[in-house]
Amino acid sequence: MIHSSAILRGNVKKLLDDIPNQNPLVLQLGGSDPDDLANAVEVASDYNYNEINLNVGCPSKKVKSGNFGVFLMKDIKLLSNCVRAMQKKILVPLTIKCRIGVDDCEGYKFLHGFISEIKDCGVATFIIHARKAISALDTKRNRSIPPLQYDAVYEIKNAFPDLKIIINGGIESIDQVNSHLNHVDGVMLGRKIYADPLFLCDVDKNLFNESTASPIEALNAYMKYILNLEDNGDVNRAINHLMVMLKSLSIQKKQRNKLLDSLKDTNSNMVDLFKDFQVNLHQKNPVPNL
Repeated sequence: MIHSSAILRGNVKKLLDDIPNQNPLVLQLGGSDPDDLANAVEVASDYNYNEINLNVGCPSKKVKSGNFGVFLMKDIKLLSNCVRAMQKKILVPLTIKCRIGVDDCEGYKFLHGFISEIKDCGVATFIIHARKAISALDTKRNRSIPPLQYDAVYEIKNAFPDLKIIINGGIESIDQVNSHLNHVDGVMLGRKIYADPLFLCDVDKNLFNESTASPIEALNAYMKYILNLEDNGDVNRAINHLMVMLKSLSIQKKQRNKLLDSLKDTNSNMVDLFKDFQVNLHQKNPVPNL
């Protein structure tokens, strides 16, 4: 999520410039000022996005203090004004990411009314995290303590068959994905992919019948991606994800830490480190040379 004010006052090229051949791409915006959101959408129209998504689901303290994210669900009038303003400037579909409720704004009647009003603003796709948000909880606990209520999302799909309803929250397996797809139009995976990036290979194979790269090829391609990053902050974040990928491949912690320590050494050459690094998969195949 990128806040509208960051786009209007920050480094737009760094925030919005996309990676070639990565479409479809969705830009997720946050904010609660209709004019700022509309202007941010107009700026984004110069970039290669296929969809704009408004975040009405994040429950963090920062979001609460700025009265955006999930807390916009409490002020449907303001949210409607934001959506209508964005619709005037947008050139691609506008979608909404929300929860099933927040604090005492909950239950079928509330969620039905929320979806109905925002639908009337021209939104046809809703990604719904099947938990309510509780403002007294931090972001991490808001992903686990409020119980998942998948049936609440199914009921919305039944009530609005012409809308595209995508379910999100706590989905960990292909079997779960297939089960949800019997009731809704799509599934969003978040934390599962963050913790296990190579699960996307299973998704491609089982849901889309597409061949995918081997784990070694995927790992090698990601190392090449890291080498092409120019900003040190971006490199550090990418290396964190690299370590997660290695963990998901069951690479021993000792081996992961050895690589991480080498990468932290300012005198080391990242290209050489990646070339020398070998992963111990089932057949102990080395990573191909870069």
